[in-house]
Amino acid sequence: MQGRLLSKLNQLERLHQEKIQAEEKRRLENTGELFQPRFPTCDRWSEFAPLTWIKTSGTIKPFKPFKIQQELVQSICDNQYTIVLKSRQVGASETVCSYLLCRALTEPGFSACVFSKTATDSGSLGKRIRAQAASIAESGIEFTTESNSELSFKGLGTIYFLPATPRAARGIPSVSVVVLDEAAFLDGAEQIFTAVQPTMATLGDQGKLIMISTPNGLGNMFSNLWHTAEEWNKFKIHYNDIPIYSKDPKWAEKTKRRSKLTDRAFRQEYELDFVASDAQIYQPDLVELACNGECMEAGFVGREYVMAVDPAAGGDDYWCSIVMDITKVPYRVVNVFRMRHKSSDYCIKQIIEQAENFAPAKVIIEKNGVGAVVSEVLSKKLAKYMVEPYNTNRPNKISNTDRVAYLLEREELMLPHEPFFQELLMFQQMDNGDRRAGEGAHDDSVMALALACSVVATSPTADWLDLV
Repeated sequence: MQGRLLSKLNQLERLHQEKIQAEEKRRLENTGELFQPRFPTCDRWSEFAPLTWIKTSGTIKPFKPFKIQQELVQSICDNQYTIVLKSRQVGASETVCSYLLCRALTEPGFSACVFSKTATDSGSLGKRIRAQAASIAESGIEFTTESNSELSFKGLGTIYFLPATPRAARGIPSVSVVVLDEAAFLDGAEQIFTAVQPTMATLGDQGKLIMISTPNGLGNMFSNLWHTAEEWNKFKIHYNDIPIYSKDPKWAEKTKRRSKLTDRAFRQEYELDFVASDAQIYQPDLVELACNGECMEAGFVGREYVMAVDPAAGGDDYWCSIVMDITKVPYRVVNVFRMRHKSSDYCIKQIIEQAENFAPAKVIIEKNGVGAVVSEVLSKKLAKYMVEPYNTNRPNKISNTDRVAYLLEREELMLPHEPFFQELLMFQQMDNGDRRAGEGAHDDSVMALALACSVVATSPTADWLDLV
């Protein structure tokens, strides 16, 4: 058995090299150029995968990929950046690990790094790929290093398994392929993404970045890339793409009952529903549609602007001041000042400069808490403009944020992507009736937007509210 596996692997590599040599000859004859294969062929992995063994349904079996898993690897082979949206239990991570193992065992010098949520998860993924390699490794392929964090083959390739932490991101080795497993759940996803960019730039189109995840609500890097990044290859695996599940009409019902998942959790983890919360206020498709505007440095004569200011309450809160062009529908946010960890004097100075650049018909300021002092100062500094202090309470907060929803639904708002996209998606209604940002998010821009929208009519046929 062992000798047959090693012989098959060697034969596989010989066949692959023969294909490359044949293509080199053909290219040289036709164009005079040497052929440089961009990626290993998917055919090689399709022959490689059944040589490994995986645990499925409680038993150890040769890995025989389903059609959708074969298509996934082909999609990865054909693209530099791939984002994979997948249901639970569809073998996406196992398939990608098999692809990495194939390259590590057939490409001397190949290296890859897989990031997981925690050290425990990265260790678990490392164990799974070592299990895949075991049947081949026992046939004569030697491990140079075999641990929870690194798998190296003598004279061949290396795969690293690391937790997605800022420290690990900073110490990332120079690798050809980076995989972010369960990317929507990684606290360090942004740091890793930033850390790998120099490596990706050095490797050019030979480097690969792969993100794999079930949904985890909206507003995180994974959901933002899936919904907006045009340069990424997007691949979806639904549980119905797996024959053993699709053949059982009661599989979903049984899985929901067995796993004790709520309807919401099942929709998110199996139906691929980007549900941030049942309390989510703004529809993702409408937010995405609205967030395609651009900012400008100063206003134009003949345009009418309003300005809304939401002062920081302290700590990690942001100062946010926006300018909205209300001359005609759609209403456009054309300038945003957003800052934290700066003095009140500094932020007030920036807001005054912002007002001077746009000469708004009205400046409306949230006066709750620290805003009372800010509104008093700005009323004096901006005496030539109409400054209106605004006391926010629960009823008018609901009314104003509902007005934002109304304008979004009618496609009567145009906003810059940052900072509105994420904040609008993460703005929620709590069980106690309050409306605010979800855990770990901010809503300063949303509240400034709601203040600005409070001074425009809610009907396209209605007259403007008095702005003078």
